[in-house]
Amino acid sequence: MAGIRVSTSVKKIEVNDQGEFITLNFSDNSFPDRFFAMLDSIQQRAEDVQVWENEMQERGGAEPRAAAALYRQFHEDIMGEVDNLFGPDTCRKVFGEIVPGIELFDEFFTQLLPFFEAYGRERAEKLSRYSAGRTANV
Repeated sequence: MAGIRVSTSVKKIEVNDQGEFITLNFSDNSFPDRFFAMLDSIQQRAEDVQVWENEMQERGGAEPRAAAALYRQFHEDIMGEVDNLFGPDTCRKVFGEIVPGIELFDEFFTQLLPFFEAYGRERAEKLSRYSAGRTANV
């Protein structure tokens, strides 16, 4: 029986010593927009936390328990955003059973960057096959 298979550019990336993985679905053209929306959301939340910190400093400093609760909520919100984009349990797979700090998220995103760059190069090469000059179209 004849058949075809379309390469969907889904990248499976192993993320821990138990062999668990996450997927980057570069064929989903909404993925880059959702990725950047996630980063924008994280940036906005970080700015909100900074405003809160500044307000607390003006009042003589934050109560440690309140500050800890705010930071925990901020990082749990990031976990939700990451799991929503990359799939359920992404944070558990990548970081284990903790609420990771911003430095761990930064390391995670930094390690993902080469996959995004490679996909960008592959996409540019594929799109160049269909340029007007190559197909003699104007």
